[in-house]
Amino acid sequence: MKIVVDTNILMDAWSDNFSYARKIVDAVITGEIQAVASHKIWREYQLILDRLVNDDKHYELANRFFSAVQMVNVHRRVSVVKYDRDDNKFFACAEEAGAEYIISNDMHLIEVGEYKGIRAMKPKDFWLEYEKDGKDEGADWKNWMKGILGK
Repeated sequence: MKIVVDTNILMDAWSDNFSYARKIVDAVITGEIQAVASHKIWREYQLILDRLVNDDKHYELANRFFSAVQMVNVHRRVSVVKYDRDDNKFFACAEEAGAEYIISNDMHLIEVGEYKGIRAMKPKDFWLEYEKDGKDEGADWKNWMKGILGK
């Protein structure tokens, strides 16, 4: 499964260790979910990291997330987001990479709903669907043990 993660999800993940955003970021870091980003999205990630992250723990988490993200060269433009045209980069990236979801709290993306089979969803909605549809029943236990053992 491939997803595109909006920058606001990273900020939520860094500020709340028990949020759905954090679960998604952790799943990307462990390789359970594949995240993709275009160069435009990557620049936005870096801008936010440089401006807003000043804690070593969060900086390390961000770098672990960035290391797990697959870069995608986007050669197409889309025009599906009405009120914030800059957000079209998320749909363009998802379409180019064959991602199924864009995870965001941005209502400009969420109101699009679905475009060419790509669904824009809030973290909670995505995570509940993800757990219901494809997650291994013992995965929570395994992930908890990984956290304890540090693996």
